[in-house]
Amino acid sequence: MEDRTTDSLLTIGQLSQLTGVPVRTIRFYSDTEVDGAPLVRPFSRSRAGYRLYDVEAVARLELIRTLRDLGVDLPTVARVLARKVTVAEVARAHAEALEATVKVIRLRQAVLRVVAVRDYDWKEIELMNRLAKLDSAERKRVLDGYLDGVFGGLAGDEGRDGQFAQIMRSVFPELPEEPSAEQVEAWVELVALIQDEDFVAVSRRMAEHGAQKRARSSDEEWQRDQEAFAAVLGPQAEAAYRAGLDPVSEQGRARMLAIAAEWAERAGKPDSARTRADLLANLELMTDRRVNTFWRLVGRIGDRPELESQSAPLFESMEWLIKALSAVD
Repeated sequence: MEDRTTDSLLTIGQLSQLTGVPVRTIRFYSDTEVDGAPLVRPFSRSRAGYRLYDVEAVARLELIRTLRDLGVDLPTVARVLARKVTVAEVARAHAEALEATVKVIRLRQAVLRVVAVRDYDWKEIELMNRLAKLDSAERKRVLDGYLDGVFGGLAGDEGRDGQFAQIMRSVFPELPEEPSAEQVEAWVELVALIQDEDFVAVSRRMAEHGAQKRARSSDEEWQRDQEAFAAVLGPQAEAAYRAGLDPVSEQGRARMLAIAAEWAERAGKPDSARTRADLLANLELMTDRRVNTFWRLVGRIGDRPELESQSAPLFESMEWLIKALSAVD
């Protein structure tokens, strides 16, 4: 390079004083090449062989320092300096990376809060930490695995892409950005539940039963059956349960007969022992406490108290119906 000693050029010490970057760091940047070019190139050298820098070196150093303070690695800094990528592009990428890092830190904090008040062993702590850190793609794989196991191969509304499967997918919650200890616990429990082979098998039997029942029914029959459950069977069973009525007592059996008669009329079915036996078999197959647990956990994670509060009485009401029907005939 041309040998210049004018006032427009800076020694490495002057450059350090002007930018606040230590001399040893400037020397490192001058000696370090990325893709064949130094991060900071001296403009020239003095007659004594010392490096001299121009105002471009000042600007490059300031940019390097800013990007490094933000956690940008040197190869990426070099790409910015070589104009292979813009500062805006780098900023967006690192903002997203920082956001992901912050989320992981918050999850770890929430896990530690749970561990601080619960007597878990190391295996449980490791499992909790691993499940809590699942990213969105991994969460989707977990949910897809459950839906495939439950609805795969079924036709119509009961199939994997059917209406009920879509409802299940839509309500499956995301863990909040700043989850509470209770939400972390609920998330880990929910993931473990939908990966439990026995629960998947029970859910599959429910889905198959629903698909077979739907295939045997006309649209009108199916609609009437759904309306009869929603308008009569569900609310009246819940009322009897909340009233504390013993399902196997004489009064409980009488109440069950009245409920069954009104339900049968609404559903367009005969009020008979055979109809009640079919209803009992259907309820026994479709009632499992873990389904209630599923909706309770979904409500807690998604901060939907209506799901969390409604799941328990609905399940208990179905248990009341099963006991009452078993005692009737």
